[in-house]
Amino acid sequence: MKPRLIIGIATAAVALAGLAAPAVGAGSRPTVLHQGVVTRQDVASRPGSEPDTVVEPDVAVNPRNEQNAVAAAHDSRYEDGGAVTISVAWTKDAGQHWHHEPVRGVTTATGGSYSRASDPVVAFGPDGSAYLSILAVDIPGCRTAVVVLRSMNGGVTWRKPSVVHRSNTCTYSDDKNWLVVDNGAKSPHRGRVYQFWTPFLFADEAQNQYLGSPQAVRWSDDKGVTWSRTSYVTPRDHGTQNSQPMIRADGSIVDTFYDFGVGGRSPDLVPGGAPESVPRLHAASRSRALVATLIDASGPIIATVSSDGGQTWSTGTEVTNLGGGYADDVRCCLFGADIDAASGRMHVAWLGGVSDTDPVYESFSDDGTQWSSPIPVSRGDVSGIQNVNVDVSARGGMVYVSYGKRRHPEQNGGFVQQQVVVSTDGGREFRAPTPIGPVSELKYAAQADGYFPGDYIGTAISKNRLYIVWAVSSKPPASSNSPYHQVIWGTTLRR
Repeated sequence: MKPRLIIGIATAAVALAGLAAPAVGAGSRPTVLHQGVVTRQDVASRPGSEPDTVVEPDVAVNPRNEQNAVAAAHDSRYEDGGAVTISVAWTKDAGQHWHHEPVRGVTTATGGSYSRASDPVVAFGPDGSAYLSILAVDIPGCRTAVVVLRSMNGGVTWRKPSVVHRSNTCTYSDDKNWLVVDNGAKSPHRGRVYQFWTPFLFADEAQNQYLGSPQAVRWSDDKGVTWSRTSYVTPRDHGTQNSQPMIRADGSIVDTFYDFGVGGRSPDLVPGGAPESVPRLHAASRSRALVATLIDASGPIIATVSSDGGQTWSTGTEVTNLGGGYADDVRCCLFGADIDAASGRMHVAWLGGVSDTDPVYESFSDDGTQWSSPIPVSRGDVSGIQNVNVDVSARGGMVYVSYGKRRHPEQNGGFVQQQVVVSTDGGREFRAPTPIGPVSELKYAAQADGYFPGDYIGTAISKNRLYIVWAVSSKPPASSNSPYHQVIWGTTLRR
């Protein structure tokens, strides 16, 4: 299939974006270089899927060419988990033009064997190879797999999927994958590809006796051709979710994740943490009553360290115990993490609920064990105004946090405006947020136990560029019969 070229911005999006003032700010603040649609639906919807929905993106930038970035997202979402396929997009001119097409060989829609795909994650290796991690699932059914594809031309074409791990039993369900590559010039594991994921473990095939959901990891030293045995970051009886690993210059890994401990609240009950591979464990849809709801922010984010290439892990230390805030009626809001390759400082950003609002916070560490007190990032956090999703990127002492600010939730889910916030002192203090991109109307977003802007968004940083991608929903065009209209929007900022 010949890739399509996106050369403009949708008319409705232009009207919402307010593009008259393209600069994000002056001085050390970034400036908007390009913005527009990154990808939209590539494949036909299937029975039960939500037409005209593309959601939950990730993005990575090529360390050998910062004009080249790759993004990926769900394509035609199912409310009870996964999508018809994954759409992958690439740019060779820093986001002025994006090309996109469906990933081949994973789901039945594009020549694969699984019914659905989910949780795309993108990363680049030191040689410029791009890697794409995907969760493949059968729903109904219990087959699951974590697969990785490799591109040697900046995301234009991809090799056949390499299976990192697969399960054909209901007692072991692969879920929530994340990918990172060791790009350290002096690391003993330079070029190693690490694949993290969350297996949901059960004592019975009916999945009634939940045993735990630990963090697991495998790695590849031959660019994704073969993979190691599984190592576990956490005890197998812990309820955990959402590995956000960071690799230090010496090759050691600091993984951050939710950990509710033995017998603690399982991740399927965490906002944004419903397992894609186990639909029966999804939290019940939240009531859309027009009342203020107290936000339960009890989401312990833990950091643990491996100094032997992922084989063994230290006892975890706490980053925060209030990292599970969320916007009511919305499924969203996993935390994000990144390491500054220049300074070695690590950053975690999250939503932390206070009463019926959910401010954005950041914490930093120079060793992965001692973390700063939570540092406020967002402003104007008052009753009736909430935040959705968050990610962080850092380089050279500059820290960038992006999140969506949600207003008027009582109006069919409300309206979300993406924000970018900058710290110039290594994350100690953040400037005022600045809006970017078009306003998103959640009324037209995908549904997944609530309005669904995705469990996460994507940011990626290079020497001179910052890429931000997120889902934007708006009124469907007159020619559409779909109740949804959702695309992935991207903004490229000059640092």
